[in-house]
Amino acid sequence: MNKKILVITPKFPLPAAGACEQERLAGITQLKRLGNDIRIIAKVFDWQDKEEIKRWCAEHDINADLLPYSFFARNLSLKLKKLINPEYWDGAAAEYFSLDIQNKVKEITEEWRPDAVWFDYTYLWPLYKIFKRKKIPVITRSINFEPVHFLQEDGFSLMNLIKFAPKLISEIITVRKSDFIFAITPKEEKIYRRMGAKRIATLPLRSLPGLVKRERVILNRDVLHLFFMGAGYSVPHIRKGAEFAIKEVAPVLEKKAPGKFVLHILGKKLPEDLQRHCVGNVKAEGFVENLQQFLAEMDIAVIPSLLGAGMQQKIFEPLCLGIPTVTSPRGLAGYPFSAGEHLLLAKSAEEYAEQIMKLQDIELRKRLSKGSLELCNKIFSRDKINEIIRQGLNNIL
Repeated sequence: MNKKILVITPKFPLPAAGACEQERLAGITQLKRLGNDIRIIAKVFDWQDKEEIKRWCAEHDINADLLPYSFFARNLSLKLKKLINPEYWDGAAAEYFSLDIQNKVKEITEEWRPDAVWFDYTYLWPLYKIFKRKKIPVITRSINFEPVHFLQEDGFSLMNLIKFAPKLISEIITVRKSDFIFAITPKEEKIYRRMGAKRIATLPLRSLPGLVKRERVILNRDVLHLFFMGAGYSVPHIRKGAEFAIKEVAPVLEKKAPGKFVLHILGKKLPEDLQRHCVGNVKAEGFVENLQQFLAEMDIAVIPSLLGAGMQQKIFEPLCLGIPTVTSPRGLAGYPFSAGEHLLLAKSAEEYAEQIMKLQDIELRKRLSKGSLELCNKIFSRDKINEIIRQGLNNIL
């Protein structure tokens, strides 16, 4: 018998330009493919194309209720409540205290009577009480452990340490009130378990099954083409990784092996101060219309991960495509990729240059490509992700 699952997600994930939108959109269609009846409640901005959203929903036989952002965090009464109640301190969660969405969720719950509710992101917890009262199981999909992610992205300062506290409170509430949690990495699953989560599983990026390939042709040529990709450079960890690749790795590489490597920087709106350094062996490509075709011509992915939590798609997408990859150990976040078998690892610019130079050996590139594809097909396949979801749902329904 089909289960009725109400999906409550932040901004409706169209256009699916970034990894987060792609992940959530893939998750919704996956729940539908598994035979469930799906209804969506999502926020929308004025600039989003409502007709495109309607067409997508009609195509997938899914009803969606769209609510404009109310920016409730700016509400005077909420500001007064913040003074006395720590639950109101998290600005991201504050939007979901708004009566507009609270009443809409109550109305839909009464009318549709879902068997379970699926929340994308932990800061939607102000809506949990609606379902706890009706004994409807609450499933939370965590995209990252937000307190750690926030400090790494925004930096350590007195003000940020103060903001850290309410984000930690949000995670504690999520653990206590969720019937099941899907963490995004093995590393973050361990954090939630230490906080007391009992029913929990690691659910990788749900967009990855659509990217995993069976094989890749490794090209034999004298000059090798490297790439770093980011959806947009306003995100601190993407900007930091690009800056490290452009300003530190590329110069060392050119000094050690002049003319042997070209580094391509992908993604729109690369900051001007970084674009100025994209000369010689570094090329700013901007937004690439046909990304898969472009990546088919690349030899090596160079993806430094210097900060940020969660699962960074820019690391795992090349691995799913069988592109020999050099990245930072921290970026693996507990996933079982081994240096020399599936990819190469480095920390300093010197180490990155040394590892990249090793990849002049075509046999090593072939071996890493084969190894990464085998592992990705094992842990990121559609069947594997379906199995994780089914087990989680069966655990509570």
